[in-house]
Amino acid sequence: MATRRMAELLGAIDRLAKAEGAFVGTEFLAPVLRGAGIGVRIAGVHCRLKVHPSDFEGWGVFKAESFEEARLVRRPSMGERRRYLELFPAARMILTSLNDGQWWAVAANSGDARFSITGLAPIRFVDEGDAFDTVLTRFDGGQFWFESVDPRADPGAAAYLRESLTAMVKPQDIARPGLTAEQRTAYEVNYTARLEQILQDERARAETRLRTALEHAGARLRDYGKQGEVYRVSYEVDGTRHTSVVRKDDLAVVTAGICLSGQDSSFDLASLVGVLREGREDGRIVRTL
Repeated sequence: MATRRMAELLGAIDRLAKAEGAFVGTEFLAPVLRGAGIGVRIAGVHCRLKVHPSDFEGWGVFKAESFEEARLVRRPSMGERRRYLELFPAARMILTSLNDGQWWAVAANSGDARFSITGLAPIRFVDEGDAFDTVLTRFDGGQFWFESVDPRADPGAAAYLRESLTAMVKPQDIARPGLTAEQRTAYEVNYTARLEQILQDERARAETRLRTALEHAGARLRDYGKQGEVYRVSYEVDGTRHTSVVRKDDLAVVTAGICLSGQDSSFDLASLVGVLREGREDGRIVRTL
């Protein structure tokens, strides 16, 4: 029994060595993600080849210099790419967002039992299309590779969703007949991400305005909160903490936080700091907040 196993092992090693020898020097087509190398199967054994040049990314025809390294020979033709992609099962996806040159998408047919796609998936090497376009991709078991914009999809639906997103129409108010559940999901994902970015940008702008106004007056912002059309601002003046309510549009004081005998609206946030400093020095501050 041990002799048989040894013979089988030696036979497998011999087959692998012959396959490796036959592989070296051959040319093959593959898509490459930068720094990821190329995965190949030689005599049933999975190998990963380093690519030269090392910073290459895209579609290429490579020559195997060994069973560990391959060198780019040329770019493939469209026909060669198409024949390669046809080796893998097709999947329809809906493009949602482009981040740092990478498109993300949701499944256009969530009921497709061949794939288990949860949330967003990256679509590699998209060279045409826009947000909410339905595209054809090929799945090789690890990545979705872009093939083309789906010629059967309704381009008007994608255009409608793009226009709605520009206007920030709420997902529940999307009303175009014929939209699929998956298209609505793609819209909601994109809308939510954009709304979060808008709110972050708004908060960053508000914080910058408040911090700048206070620092110019020699005070320091501690925190603030938005309440409708006003900000409730917490800040320090000469080490003493104060809280005031100011209008969002011009930072005019609504409630100073100290008694100003009804003259709160005569000041903005920056000028209020001077009043607080003067009042502290004179011992005339009466807090109301």
